[in-house]
Amino acid sequence: MYMVKFIHKTSNFIDKICCTMIIVILALMVLVTTVQIICRVFFSALSWSEELARYLLVYSTFFGAGVVYKRNGHIAVTMVQDLLPENFRKYSDLLVNVLCGILFAIATAFGFKYTSLQGNQLSAALRIPMKYIYMSIPIGFSVMILHAIDNSLRLFAGKGDIE
Repeated sequence: MYMVKFIHKTSNFIDKICCTMIIVILALMVLVTTVQIICRVFFSALSWSEELARYLLVYSTFFGAGVVYKRNGHIAVTMVQDLLPENFRKYSDLLVNVLCGILFAIATAFGFKYTSLQGNQLSAALRIPMKYIYMSIPIGFSVMILHAIDNSLRLFAGKGDIE
């Protein structure tokens, strides 16, 4: 039971970090875009602002996907699951979480592979290594793996035992 509590607390902690990161990233996107508009109208356009906004959007997408997965907020077709008796729904939910976890693990592995293949390339305007941008893929999917494990364990642990 200690391991279940530890994973649940870790998942909640990582979720809070991701929520905070999303807020900061979106605020930075608004700031960068606003500065770009002001500079374009009154001065000359910034060469790096659109690229930075794009990379911030990529990170917010992967952090956001983990946050939504944690709350079971992604679109799901549950027609078949809703027809099952209550005691079988747990097992179908577990199957869904396991399959999602496998998908997330595959995406994480390919994310690391893609990062290592394209990591030496520099971005056009900011001149930063693209490996820092591509790392959003394995980071985001790793977070979702943790949430999938937490969701699976919580299905069979009593709610009072975890909180």
